Amino acid sequence: MKIAVDFEECLKDSPRFRATIEEVEGDVCELESKLDKLVKLCIGMIDAGKAYNTANRQFVNGIQELAQTSAKDDVIESSLSKFAENLQEMINYHTILFDQAQRSIKSQLQTFIREDLRKFKEAKKQFDKVSEEKEAALSKNAQAPRNKQHEVEEATSILIATRKCFRHIVLDYVLQINVLQSKRRSEILKSMLSFMYAHLTFFHQGYDLFSELQPLMKQLTGQLDQLVMDSTKERKDMEMKHSTIQQKVLQTLMTHKPQAIAHCTGPVRKYSLFRAT
Repeated sequence: MKIAVDFEECLKDSPRFRATIEEVEGDVCELESKLDKLVKLCIGMIDAGKAYNTANRQFVNGIQELAQTSAKDDVIESSLSKFAENLQEMINYHTILFDQAQRSIKSQLQTFIREDLRKFKEAKKQFDKVSEEKEAALSKNAQAPRNKQHEVEEATSILIATRKCFRHIVLDYVLQINVLQSKRRSEILKSMLSFMYAHLTFFHQGYDLFSELQPLMKQLTGQLDQLVMDSTKERKDMEMKHSTIQQKVLQTLMTHKPQAIAHCTGPVRKYSLFRAT
């Protein structure tokens, strides 16, 4: 919530002005707390992202090692190498994204906290100090004995000087408040907008990268479908050949040496007798 403070109202030092100042100070305190939390969360996100990239690089290295051990199979080697290359590029995009988070969120908001909020706090200190001095001057002036002219004049002079100082300080304080209220909008939105554009770029780059890879992926999908069909046919052929050989072995044993069946042991004997029936 943006709270503007009127310059004319601050010179009057009215109850309305004091209530507005109190509201502003509470709002700025909450703002600082939320910004500090966001910066800490951003730092945690960046650290987690770096850990993710490290683990991802190790995974990509594993893919590259697997590709190297498949050098005799051109399809596997070339495909895995291409996949690893694209995944490595995505890691680079992630690195850029985390760097942008570092600049747009962490650094930019930290600068806003250190510089702009610090100026506000310093102005508030001066305002609180001069406010106390003004209250003391008012109290002293009210309590000055009217029958002692020199004490009355001294109290009046102090009050006049204190009021002049107060007006100067309060105008500076209100200026700092209004500048901060205006700048907070631009700084926060600029920071987040920059971060969102970084995400937009990240996803565009990823989309373009995998759009180029898509023809190879579709080609491999077709090859895999054919490989599955060929593998199924090859398995059935081998099972048929296995069964045929078993039948021939059994027939040979039955024809020439029936007693040899008795010497068959283990699974082979059971399987042969079963197939014979």
